[in-house]
Amino acid sequence: MLTADWIAIGAIIIFALLGAFLGFGKGLKFFTSGIFGIIISVVVCYLTLGFVLDISFVKELLAKFNEWLYSKGSVATFLADISIGKVVAAIILFIIVQIVRMIVVKILKSIVEIDNKFFIVINKILGTAFFLAVLVAIALIVFQIFAWIGGETYVNFYSNLEGSLLLLDKLCANNPLISIFS
Repeated sequence: MLTADWIAIGAIIIFALLGAFLGFGKGLKFFTSGIFGIIISVVVCYLTLGFVLDISFVKELLAKFNEWLYSKGSVATFLADISIGKVVAAIILFIIVQIVRMIVVKILKSIVEIDNKFFIVINKILGTAFFLAVLVAIALIVFQIFAWIGGETYVNFYSNLEGSLLLLDKLCANNPLISIFS
């Protein structure tokens, strides 16, 4: 076994224990609050903005907004020319996503933290699974950062993972983030 395998096993144990100890509700609250929550909302907005802008009533609203801007003078015309309506739509979508995210997290947290033996066990199991998923996401992000650095640094990093018993080299080579951010 490689050193990377031992590090991965240690991280798996730590994250699994943290997940079981904290539970799904507290873990979800932590990873969707503050900067993490904002990042999640930005990613959701990025992935859905094109779809939202293609909805017919949104197109109509943007067209009416641009007409209104063109009728208001030079500064407003400049704003219409740079498609400020799309920026406003993105901001409104971000606010909606933030509100929905907070509501969903509160509901899920309230459900899994019911003081009942069944829900306590479910909370611990889901917490373990959630924290392990977070660990995989962190590993993929680290692999992506090395791919961005590229060159000899990436080659050395990848060569240190080759032959991994936990198939870390395969995970690094087939990182789904590479195709998203390329």
